[in-house]
Amino acid sequence: MNNIPSKLIEFIQQNHVVSLACSHQEEIWAASCFYVFDSKHDRLIVLTKQSTQHGKMMLANPHIAGTIAAQPDNIQNIEGIQFTAIAQRLTDSKAEQARLLYTARHPIAKLIPSDVWEIRFTRIKHTENRLAFAQKTEWQAT
Repeated sequence: MNNIPSKLIEFIQQNHVVSLACSHQEEIWAASCFYVFDSKHDRLIVLTKQSTQHGKMMLANPHIAGTIAAQPDNIQNIEGIQFTAIAQRLTDSKAEQARLLYTARHPIAKLIPSDVWEIRFTRIKHTENRLAFAQKTEWQAT
């Protein structure tokens, strides 16, 4: 597996909201979730109940897409990623370890019962306008 470039990791770590898009059969859905980046395993950790629309769909079809975008006021400062990934609901000790990482960044989550998910990137496209307009960096897992 290829390592995610450090420039992309820095951007992911600087943000905390991911927009996920999922599908199952003829239906599609999008959701925004808070996340934490697990740098040891190059994955996002999100909390969402499996009973939500996107939770049900990710269980049925774990292949998802998403975006993480900064919210600049100036077009010259646009930066974000588009990605494809595999979503998996974690259980047992894997879920507990991931929850500890998540609640370290988002302590309020300790009060909310939820399922723990990992989002493993398969492809990332990073766009950044700060150095050159529409500068792209692409990464693929294999």
